[in-house]
Amino acid sequence: MNGGAGGAAAERAQSEVLGTVLLLGLTVAVVGTTVALGGAALDDSQQTADLQRVEGAMTQLDSKASLVAHGGSPSQRARVDVGRGADLRVDEDAGWLEIEVSGGANGTYTNRTSLGAIVYERGGETVAYQGGGVWRSTGGRSEMVSPPEFHYRGTDGPETLTLPLVTIEKGSAGLSETVQISESATDARPVFPNADYGNPLADSNVTVEITVQSEYADAWGRFFESRTSASVTDLTDDRVRIELRTATVHPTLSASVSATGRAELRMGDIDWLYADSYNSTNGTYSSQPPGENASVQTRGEFALTRGGGGNTERIKIRGNLTAESFNIPPGQSDKLNVTNKSTETAFDELAPVEGGIRQRIAGVRNRSLADTAPKQSTGIDLSGDETAVIDETTYVDGDVSLSDRATLSVTDGATLHVAGELTGDGSESRIELDTSSGNITVLVDEAVDLSGNSTIRAAGNGRATLYVDDSISLRDTAAVTTVNDTRIDIHNTGRIDLTGSVNIAADRDVASNLWLYSSGDDVDMEGGQNDAERIRFTGVFYAPQSEVTLKDRMEINGSFTFRRFSFEDGYIEIHYDEALRTRRPFNGETVPVVSYLHVSRHGVVVESG
Repeated sequence: MNGGAGGAAAERAQSEVLGTVLLLGLTVAVVGTTVALGGAALDDSQQTADLQRVEGAMTQLDSKASLVAHGGSPSQRARVDVGRGADLRVDEDAGWLEIEVSGGANGTYTNRTSLGAIVYERGGETVAYQGGGVWRSTGGRSEMVSPPEFHYRGTDGPETLTLPLVTIEKGSAGLSETVQISESATDARPVFPNADYGNPLADSNVTVEITVQSEYADAWGRFFESRTSASVTDLTDDRVRIELRTATVHPTLSASVSATGRAELRMGDIDWLYADSYNSTNGTYSSQPPGENASVQTRGEFALTRGGGGNTERIKIRGNLTAESFNIPPGQSDKLNVTNKSTETAFDELAPVEGGIRQRIAGVRNRSLADTAPKQSTGIDLSGDETAVIDETTYVDGDVSLSDRATLSVTDGATLHVAGELTGDGSESRIELDTSSGNITVLVDEAVDLSGNSTIRAAGNGRATLYVDDSISLRDTAAVTTVNDTRIDIHNTGRIDLTGSVNIAADRDVASNLWLYSSGDDVDMEGGQNDAERIRFTGVFYAPQSEVTLKDRMEINGSFTFRRFSFEDGYIEIHYDEALRTRRPFNGETVPVVSYLHVSRHGVVVESG
């Protein structure tokens, strides 16, 4: 009995010791695991913080390198706090950029420029300064931290792409946390244009391809794609090809009203909008029953009352209303009467028209009429009942001004280049473009300003072209018209203001006989308060770079295309000419998109400071 009891006590004692050992072991294991996991998490957190800090330092280094590369300073210093377990180095062989221009009369031009890079690397992740930008690579995917010095102007001037590449050369000393950036012994040099190819790139057959070989190639590709209308192709994991459009063909005019910019078509300040269609091949608008083929399109949101506080009385569209989204507040839907309403998210961005307009203006200027025109004048000033006839190519070194009942006739296929303004006012002043003996071309270097009852009228079975390298202003009852069998094309690069009972119209509602192209930023159209004072427009108004404001009363026959529409107390009728459905701007000809290309190389030497 006693032996049994002693054995049980001993077993209990051994169990207690074993339990304590197991508990201590478990505790040590848990603590060890916690320390290990916490250490790993702390290390990851430290690495993330280091990378973020280096991104900021590289961005500062970017600004200093740019200052040296572009001649602002002979040298600069920047500090990059490398931290533990990281590497900072210059890699002269890190990537290249190749530009190839082909398809022109001089064959193919190719140039490959080594980029180099300043590279920070830690734990398989890198941050690098390359080509004038800062890039980051993580797990096989790269992203842009700050952009290279790349400029693309596509809406407020000739389409110009400028890319000054900053290339990296390795100095004599390796890198420390203080980096010195100095001028290269090699002067900055142009890559394009060059002896083989020049600007502008007006030939529709010319193609421009830029290939980037880099660890950050996919980020380079996305950057180009976001800044231009380029087509980007991934060739390999570290190489992309960017094809720039030097020319394009604009799409057919399938819409009566189209807002091409990524903006709202804000209808809140529309009092009344009515849209339908007709077909000018069957006669005038008034001779036909209202058609059901109107088309109103907007990239972005169609907002029924936004911006106007619910002042809309009625919108009726006999046809299609297409938008990326709709904002129709509760209780307002009865104000919108549409045959078909649809959502579309794949609108194509329309190419700018600046290149096409500039190209055509340059065609007249390149004739150097100031030196070659058989007829020269220091100015034309007509008043009362005076008349003048331009029946041969003429250069006017000054203004052309008409008042009262004066008449200026341009005829016999003449070209008129006015190096100043063209103004008209008075009760019946007229500028007649007579195409019966040949097409007429007029270039005005400065503004066109018509007021009173002044008129520009084209007639004669041919074609008249008016280029205005500045603003256009029509007020009161001023007019630009063309007879039924004559076409007029108007190209302008500045602001357009139409105020009062202005009439810009093709006879018999044949919209394809009047084309108005504009690359100006703003178009303002302000009619009167009643039907007798409204603006009348019959033709094609194609300005995909411009913003238009429509105020008060107007009637539009044909097609309107702008980047953005806004309205102010609008009372508007829109009649789409179905005969335009297969017509293209610029007669379907290709027009420049990238007109000017400037690529240059600017080297800097990088070493320890």
